[in-house]
Amino acid sequence: MKYLSNTLEDKFKLHPDFHEEFSKVFSENCKELNITNGNPLSDSESSPISHSTIVIGETRKNTKGKLKLKAFVIMPFVERNDIRAQGFFKEVLDSLIIPAGIEAGFNVETANKQGSDVIQSTIINDLLEADLVIADLTDHNPNVLFELGMRMANDLPVALIKTKDTGKIFDVDNMLRVYEYNQNLWKSTIESDIPSLIEHFKAAWDNRGSEQTYMKKLRRVSIQPSTITY
Repeated sequence: MKYLSNTLEDKFKLHPDFHEEFSKVFSENCKELNITNGNPLSDSESSPISHSTIVIGETRKNTKGKLKLKAFVIMPFVERNDIRAQGFFKEVLDSLIIPAGIEAGFNVETANKQGSDVIQSTIINDLLEADLVIADLTDHNPNVLFELGMRMANDLPVALIKTKDTGKIFDVDNMLRVYEYNQNLWKSTIESDIPSLIEHFKAAWDNRGSEQTYMKKLRRVSIQPSTITY
């Protein structure tokens, strides 16, 4: 642990407060991927896991193949609605969004930022530079809506989702498709929602050059010829 701590601090500038957590997460990921020595390829090639996820901080990457596309997730991270059990959004992220995003061909990343303070520039950069932004509109979280507005103002591709029990937003639901997943998160509902989410994410990316984007619809002006008689 002492050697690892020195490496983490010197080479990766990771604060000592996070060394124990890093070690635990790293070890768990190695076990999940069946990596038992210093050559991950020799073990991972024989691993029965078809699509594994490495979790370090808040970045999830598919380890099977080299995915070049990045999907940045904006969603609530704190349950402020009494009908949501604690840990609800983490379950949505881990059980629905990440598996569907990986299967759709994306590295899935998110910034777990709580509170309502000004969004930091690193998050803004991720928000505007990601190939696709997946926005969970559940419970109409103001931070999510603010971030979504920035993304859409730049006319960049988004995939919108929300729980079935979340009300509609007139300016969004009437203009763009919003996939509604089952908020119960049962095994059966998750298995039903994931294939649809995969197609939803793929469609959002495939249609990125469409003339039917939100901003193009709003900015389109129909000029009708008129005759003025004096």
